[in-house]
Amino acid sequence: MDKTNILIVEDDPIIAADLQDRLEEMGYRSLGPVARGEEAPAFFEKPILPDLVIMDVHLEGEWDGIETTRRIQEKHDLPIIFLTSNSDDATFSKAKSTKPAAFLSKPFRGRDLKHAIELAISQSAAKQPTATEPSSQDNAFLLKDRLFIKAKDRMVRLFFKDILWVEADDYYCKVVTAEREYLVTQTLKKFSEELAAVPELLRVHRSYIVNLTHVEEIGELYLLVGKTKIQVSRSMRDELLNRLKNI
Repeated sequence: MDKTNILIVEDDPIIAADLQDRLEEMGYRSLGPVARGEEAPAFFEKPILPDLVIMDVHLEGEWDGIETTRRIQEKHDLPIIFLTSNSDDATFSKAKSTKPAAFLSKPFRGRDLKHAIELAISQSAAKQPTATEPSSQDNAFLLKDRLFIKAKDRMVRLFFKDILWVEADDYYCKVVTAEREYLVTQTLKKFSEELAAVPELLRVHRSYIVNLTHVEEIGELYLLVGKTKIQVSRSMRDELLNRLKNI
């Protein structure tokens, strides 16, 4: 599945329901909602894990949103957006100390929510040690084991393992998965430089990056991914065979 999973931690049922509706309209998958911070860590032990958390600063229970965020950050590195409403300076300073990806004030507009999510994902990508600083024109943001591609009005999550190949398309490149294709607003050269730290992804030709875990057959100057024949540069063949030994 390529939907971005967003956990809602909000104790006001009306706001929580509104968030669910807005997220699902934007094409995201909402998890929860939960009203108590103590309930949030359990979502990191389920098969569908959160990619991002929208966290109310003031919550029911023993943990407020700030304490809940600290507990999550002890074990997980993911962007968190704080929901705030008329917080005093001391509370705001405490919230800021957890370095959230964004703040969203109540009441919020759909456009504000959309922008906060995109900002949170892009900032999280920029913090990754293997990532390069995205330009204002880029629509792909790389994290440790996945990337997010801006498609229409939402951020679509792709795990590296699900990419079959990436193909040059003039000044853009096309990311191909088993389900569909995504257009990335970068050249293949730039995109391959950003993916250089991902061992299973290798640029085998000036027009192709291939996920080596999906290669089914290797010829003299081609390889097969499924039924698709992809060209391999003669200069890259030895690198291709060496890389296959190590993944």
